[in-house]
Amino acid sequence: MSKFHFQPIKGQTRTILSAVLKSPEVSSCSLKEILLLRLACEEIITNVVKYAYPEGADGFMDIEIQKADSIIISFEDGGMPFNPLEQKNPDTTLSWKKRPIGGLGILLTIRKMDDIRYSYINNKNVLTIEKVIRDNNQ
Repeated sequence: MSKFHFQPIKGQTRTILSAVLKSPEVSSCSLKEILLLRLACEEIITNVVKYAYPEGADGFMDIEIQKADSIIISFEDGGMPFNPLEQKNPDTTLSWKKRPIGGLGILLTIRKMDDIRYSYINNKNVLTIEKVIRDNNQ
């Protein structure tokens, strides 16, 4: 199991994402799984860094990664309560020009992960994604 603590997080999206992708749990996955995990993790990390904390706040993010028959990654932050799973899905039938910004990243995350769950515990957002390991030979 890998555990990471980042503080402050403003401007650290690439550093945080790189640590997750270089963890032994993620880096030992197949290329296909790594690409799907990267998409999901980048979306979650970017949103927490950009939107979880008020301007000027010294925010933090804790990440825990476990691997067995699946990769489970939990993201915890002390930002404003926000459950991305309760947000309205974007209308993907609209053209790119007419579609409002927002929502597509979490929709892709939900569709590409095998499980995603949210809780708000002890004044902290906890978002957990899970990807079942299907093929480690790529």
